[in-house]
Amino acid sequence: MSESYKICPICDTANHENATVCTTCGTDLSHVDTVSRQKSASNTPEYDFRYGETDLLEGSISGTANTFLVITVTVIVTLILVGIGLALTTDIFQFNQPTDTPLDEPIGSATQRPTLDVSTVTQGPPTATYTMTPTATFTPSLTPTQGPCIITLPTGQTLTWALTQCGHRSLDVVPTVLSLNNLSDASSVQSGQELQIPRPTSTPDPNAIPTETPTLEGDADLGLDVAVAGPNEAIEAFQATAVPTLPAGVMWHVVQQGQNIISVAVQYNTDVQTLSQLNRQVDFARCDFGQTFGGQDCIVQLFQGQQLRVPAPTPTPTLSPTPDPNATATPTPTATVNIPSAFSPTDREFFYNDELVTLRWIPTATLRAGELYRVDVRNLTTNESFSATTVDIFLTIPIAWQGTQDRNEYEWSVGIISQDTPDNIRYQTEPLIFVWQGTPETESD
Repeated sequence: MSESYKICPICDTANHENATVCTTCGTDLSHVDTVSRQKSASNTPEYDFRYGETDLLEGSISGTANTFLVITVTVIVTLILVGIGLALTTDIFQFNQPTDTPLDEPIGSATQRPTLDVSTVTQGPPTATYTMTPTATFTPSLTPTQGPCIITLPTGQTLTWALTQCGHRSLDVVPTVLSLNNLSDASSVQSGQELQIPRPTSTPDPNAIPTETPTLEGDADLGLDVAVAGPNEAIEAFQATAVPTLPAGVMWHVVQQGQNIISVAVQYNTDVQTLSQLNRQVDFARCDFGQTFGGQDCIVQLFQGQQLRVPAPTPTPTLSPTPDPNATATPTPTATVNIPSAFSPTDREFFYNDELVTLRWIPTATLRAGELYRVDVRNLTTNESFSATTVDIFLTIPIAWQGTQDRNEYEWSVGIISQDTPDNIRYQTEPLIFVWQGTPETESD
């Protein structure tokens, strides 16, 4: 019996005689002639391997291959059975080995378990409940008395400075110090002399509430320190505390607009070291305490409305008259002359165009009635002159004085004038020079 096919000229695939397209590669078979072949009943495999499948039909395996496959399977099964037999033989051999069990003990006898020696706990009577005592006993501890403050007076310092260093803010202790050091008056103190000054007595705060720790009954027997907390103790730490009581000789100062640490020190006739000791919350890290006003780098950040502790002005103590009739009366001291000393900015200091320049000076006394500080500034680059008056010890230069050049050199000095004679400048300082970068000119439309 013959069959007709169309053989694809591209992939050599046999297609149906009526096929127009190859089922394998899609080639057009409309112009391909059909071929016929005779179908035989020989041992030719019934599977056409040209279809590309890799699986073999059972009938396509030859007799030699079948024999080899049977022998291989038989060998594998035999090896598995031999391995199982060897494993069983090893287990039986190990099971028949003698053990370390003594001969006098029968094999298979039960081993007795060890008995635990557990003591019997007898429940005692119930523990008594402690109750709060209605009244707490408070025993104050004795504080040892602190000795006097011993200080050596440095060169240029007075008895008032020594009292301040020992914590006094009042001159009421001067008679006691004079008697304790065998001094006739305050002016007889010499540099390098060792002084004994009684320490100030702390004034108890009348608003302070003494705290007592109640005890529990039976604490002495048990040796326990029991601290009983009140119901609101957990939130008391977050509540606002009262303003601390100021010691004697100290008062509050409210910082006004434009004030700095130097003006505050001048106002209360003190130095920055004393202000730093009274105001631990303020940063004085850049101040030199060897100088009265801390030096030119002493810049302390203050803000308007801030409260500072300052020495309260105290009346000058009146010394008792000398009983000696031949003693010469002490002349009345004259007022100290106020001579300003310029110290900031330093000579040739540079400022950028977006910085403000503040001129500072140190006075030797306060201004008298009708006196003013006059500040003269001259732009050496443009030859422009400016002047201003103030009662403060500083002056911030207005923006209108700033030049338009790249670098402007300014010369400045400060003196004292009277309102009646404004052109008569007294005690004028030596001129200092600073450099201020100008603002660039803007083009007009």
